[in-house]
Amino acid sequence: MKEAIGGTWMFGLVIAFLALFTTFVSVTTNYSRCYKIKDEILLAIERNHGINEDSIGTINEYLKGIGYSSTGSCPTDGNCWYSFNINQQNPSSYSKASNGNINYCISKHSVTERTTGKDVIYTNGAIGHPDSAYYEAVVFFRLDWPILNTFFNIKISGETSVIFLLNDYDNIKTGTC
Repeated sequence: MKEAIGGTWMFGLVIAFLALFTTFVSVTTNYSRCYKIKDEILLAIERNHGINEDSIGTINEYLKGIGYSSTGSCPTDGNCWYSFNINQQNPSSYSKASNGNINYCISKHSVTERTTGKDVIYTNGAIGHPDSAYYEAVVFFRLDWPILNTFFNIKISGETSVIFLLNDYDNIKTGTC
């Protein structure tokens, strides 16, 4: 009888270890996949010189192709965040509203920025080239487990390098949000 109870405990420990190991592998795999998605979004923005029909079309095709479905809401840090959904009929549409049902967010940061009559020039840009900016993108990592998905909705963000001669949508060019 002693060996039967000991075998049951050992079987329970093996099952618990397998469950923890499987959870760890699935979470790290999905988390690294989310970083790859963020990098692809930034690369599409850099290749197409800003947020335009080509870059948004490329991003949406990529996200649909890999089956990305995580949603969230844009950061509320005072920047102008444009929210995008991969199921939009018109990839050129964007909105400032963050309703929590969007797939990714993009924000434009000017390298030279005018404030109250004086210029603020950031050190990472080309001085004297007013048509340059860098972009920040946010994607969402979510666990698809019934209870934990409400607690673990993580935002992963990254920035492009400085892009010159921007080819943005008109509203993004002028800076109106």
